Amino acid sequence: MFSTRSHLRRHLLTSAPKLLAPPFFRSTSTISPPATRKPTTAVAVLWDLAASRPPSTLPLYDAAVRLHLAATSFGRLRLSAAFLHPSHRLPAPAATPAATTHLCRVCGRRFRARDALLRHFEAIHTREHAKRLARIDSSRGGRRVRLAAALSLKLSKYEKAARELTGSAAAGADPAADLGRAGVRVELSRTPGASLRERAQQVLDGGSVGCLMLVSGREELASQLRLATERRVRSVVVGGESGLARWADVGFSWADVIAGKARKAAPSVSGKWRDRDVLKGLEWRYEEVDDDDEVVFEGSDGDGIEELAGKAKGRPWWKLDSDGEDSGAGG
Repeated sequence: MFSTRSHLRRHLLTSAPKLLAPPFFRSTSTISPPATRKPTTAVAVLWDLAASRPPSTLPLYDAAVRLHLAATSFGRLRLSAAFLHPSHRLPAPAATPAATTHLCRVCGRRFRARDALLRHFEAIHTREHAKRLARIDSSRGGRRVRLAAALSLKLSKYEKAARELTGSAAAGADPAADLGRAGVRVELSRTPGASLRERAQQVLDGGSVGCLMLVSGREELASQLRLATERRVRSVVVGGESGLARWADVGFSWADVIAGKARKAAPSVSGKWRDRDVLKGLEWRYEEVDDDDEVVFEGSDGDGIEELAGKAKGRPWWKLDSDGEDSGAGG
């Protein structure tokens, strides 16, 4: 019995320093670093494909995906719409001189005969493409979204190579299909610029977004950007080659979007916006008081003030009544 009590006493004495130690000296191994806060501002992307085209060397699907990546760096994507003419077609790639070897656009291997390239493409890359699509179809929820984003470049690379092999790219591609696969809502209009301006006005009037991204180079949209500034809606312009970007809070070129520079610059730009909002909240204005305004002292009827003012006439303010009496007595 005594051995059990001594054992408990020894255990309490050894554990007491840990229990009594201040929190500063305790182990912090279980404390995890604060998670990075994702921007929650609602973002609307409006794209005029005729006025702001991505480089022809990049498939339209890839350009739309990278545009969405840049937009989601500023907040949560709420709306993504593209406006184009019903007869709009992407320009066919420039013709290249006939080569002695045929290049596989997926893996880079070269073949002397076109038939050998076709057999290689069907045996290897077509099967790999089918497996990737099956993996995406079998996934659900967030895993499906992450897997589709991770395989988007490979899928688009295969599709572009397949179009070149079948010869369908020579006639020009329909952009609506590529934009639809990237999650962009396509709206056909015979006046894409006017339709985009009308939709931007609706978005600003609705007040449901905090950031407006315009993918266009039309100067007519400057009025919508000024309106966004008045309503404290952040504005981003893609297509910095035009003069429209000077009316926006920030502007990027297509090269910046494709290279990922716009996505990397978004956190610092958003931080500057938040700092500016804080400073605006702390602003104060100095209102100058007019000297001619009458100053009324509480608890006084004004007679004492007038009496003091009468006594001060003809005498400097620093001379007191006693000074005058002393000088008279001395004389």
